[in-house]
Amino acid sequence: MISIDKSSQGKTIKAQKGDVIQVQLSENPTTGYLWKIKSIDTQHLKYKEEKFEISGDAIGASGMKTIFIEVIHEGTSELNIGLGNPWEEDTVERFGVRIESE
Repeated sequence: MISIDKSSQGKTIKAQKGDVIQVQLSENPTTGYLWKIKSIDTQHLKYKEEKFEISGDAIGASGMKTIFIEVIHEGTSELNIGLGNPWEEDTVERFGVRIESE
């Protein structure tokens, strides 16, 4: 498994076919802003699942959104994720990486 986070923004990630990429981004769902995949190259990458783990016991606490992406084919692809309200197209923050797989 390849783990990446906000520090990987704009970078190129090296992977192999069959690798699972774990993207971890801080999120606070009580604000209405959620991380969602904006674009994924489905010829090379496959969305597997996502989960949210709260960071504390306080009501409205933030936590970590984890999105799992599998590399299904060799090549170069882009993954773009945006933070925004689910009912709007606009995003307040973006996360993107290039994935090169062999």
